[in-house]
Amino acid sequence: DWNFEKAVVNAKFAWNKALSVIDAEGTDAQKQIFYTGLYRNFIQPNNMANADGTYSGTDFTTHKANDGTHYSTFSLWDTYRATHPLYTLTAPKKDVAFINSMLRQYETYGYLPIWQLWGDENYCMIGNHAIPVIADAMQKGIKGFDYEEAYKACVASSTSDHPGAPFSVWNKYHYFPENIQSQSVSLTLEIAYDDWCVAQMATKLGKTKDAAFFSQRSAYYKNLYDPQSRFFRAKNDKGEWITPFNPLQYGGNGGNPFTEGNAWQYFWYVPQDMQGLITLTGGKDAFNAKLDSMFTLQAKDADVNGNASGFIGQYAHGNEPSHHVAYLYNYSGQPWKTQFYTHKIMTELYDNTVSGLSGNEDCGQMTAWYVFSAMGFYPVNPANGIYEFGSPLMKHTVLNLDNGKTFTIDVTNAGKTYIQAVKLNGRAYNQTYIKHSVIENGGLLEFVMGDEPNKEWGLGN
Repeated sequence: DWNFEKAVVNAKFAWNKALSVIDAEGTDAQKQIFYTGLYRNFIQPNNMANADGTYSGTDFTTHKANDGTHYSTFSLWDTYRATHPLYTLTAPKKDVAFINSMLRQYETYGYLPIWQLWGDENYCMIGNHAIPVIADAMQKGIKGFDYEEAYKACVASSTSDHPGAPFSVWNKYHYFPENIQSQSVSLTLEIAYDDWCVAQMATKLGKTKDAAFFSQRSAYYKNLYDPQSRFFRAKNDKGEWITPFNPLQYGGNGGNPFTEGNAWQYFWYVPQDMQGLITLTGGKDAFNAKLDSMFTLQAKDADVNGNASGFIGQYAHGNEPSHHVAYLYNYSGQPWKTQFYTHKIMTELYDNTVSGLSGNEDCGQMTAWYVFSAMGFYPVNPANGIYEFGSPLMKHTVLNLDNGKTFTIDVTNAGKTYIQAVKLNGRAYNQTYIKHSVIENGGLLEFVMGDEPNKEWGLGN
């Protein structure tokens, strides 16, 4: 229709319908940040199909999508962390459409997207993070894609050499040597996580041999842990540590063992095995002491790259490797510190001005962190269906789920930092996490907040 006013009305109706998947109450500023973030998460990936469903495929020939949708713009190194888990709660049918579009690249490339833009792979980031997106949907029982075909695509993406992922090297050395593959430490840690995801899919599908193989590879992260420096650091192909080593030295996108981060920021990237990481560190006390240092240690100007921002000590909220770190105190017996830092990040590193984000939005990930955290929880491991509690900011939130049920979150003393008590469906709840399956069943989650930490709450894990 060429009636401009009618187009405006239709657009407002469509967006109100899309954003009504969550009804949130808070201050005006909180709601502006929250709903702007939800909006940004819904403007990509992009449907690149024409009105008749035709689109240019990854093989540069014309294809046709029967449902009229073929999506691209997969900023997966960013969005697998929170954006795609958010889709599983707010737009599961869209998440399925995204996965089916990713599988079309597998049909022509032989592996899934890494960072695909307008139908073409550009390899601008590391890892194979379409895998956790698919694993997450599969673990949550989301229907609409072929699990066996998706699993084949994930295995191929984890075994076939392709740019940035030489699996023949991975299988030979059980880590990526920096003199063979740049960004080796980050890649070792991230591929180990992707392998864990494949192992979970294999287990779900009854493929025990595959599950054992990929589970073993998921532990390769330990091969780059240096007990002397107490960091993950680079080795060469002879198994020698590469020197000199400065844990504060920032890496960009090549020519350094770390990707858009440093050894401090990447130390915590073992979401598939947090207890294993705690053991490597020397136990919960040592882990907590190191985590405390993460939020207090200042870097020298010479060690900081212009791509790093949103600092609280070495924690850099302006880029994705740090995004789960504030939640890790939940694993080590000090959940009140998770509450302190998540509240601090939400209230100090987000606002409703034109410069309201501490870093690149990255196709929704920066604000997906806020949307989750403001509701009170976050997917530290984005493919295991578990959300860790932080410090809920919104006064009242209702998730209007795709299955017709609602999940309500009520917060007494909203805006205060520390959890005093939690109830789930009227019963006292003393765990620091909630499962996706519980949310999907609908119900009521109640938080009571206060100004002082309640160090007795949350020790029921």
